[in-house]
Amino acid sequence: MKIVETPAGLCANHSKVYDKVKDAYPLWSAAYGSLTTEDFLKRLVALPETGDRVREMAQFLIRNPEKWK
Repeated sequence: MKIVETPAGLCANHSKVYDKVKDAYPLWSAAYGSLTTEDFLKRLVALPETGDRVREMAQFLIRNPEKWK
């Protein structure tokens, strides 16, 4: 896959997932009150209905918090 211009330097597919995860965070934060990004990502990983790419992205962002921009 071709790497596209993203803050995390990701392929096109993972870049879309990255954007969706980033877009979901404010919604989750509003729903749960104060929710750190790490708590949000851990909850995503724990959900059985989370897709493989989203789970991969969440785990990647947990390991590389500097990529969350």
